[in-house]
Amino acid sequence: MDDLLKKLESEKEERFKKPWVKLEKGNKLNRLNLYIDDEISEKELNEDTIKKLKKLLNSIFEKGILSKSSEIEYCNETCKILNIKNLVYDEDKNEYNFNLPKKVVKPTTKSKSKIDRHFSRSKENK
Repeated sequence: MDDLLKKLESEKEERFKKPWVKLEKGNKLNRLNLYIDDEISEKELNEDTIKKLKKLLNSIFEKGILSKSSEIEYCNETCKILNIKNLVYDEDKNEYNFNLPKKVVKPTTKSKSKIDRHFSRSKENK
């Protein structure tokens, strides 16, 4: 029985010691809540700002934006979120904003289909 309890305890400690991408959804939410708690104590946030921060991070997480390791700096050793990229705190307004990363769209050079070639030739002949 002691062996079983020790295994459970070691598994409980090890479940957060994975890269951010490999964590389960519930574990990621747990780490986000700990990050929010750290922000509350560090910046002494008021209730309104806390509610807005929780709502913002949960909505971003549900959209799948925070599932990438490029968006979150996560330490496997301390099992804490160090930083959320694009999350900006405005001290004057006392609020958080998340700037969505801009996607760079490359123009595609599409090869012409047989139909496109046919119509371009017929236009040239006229």
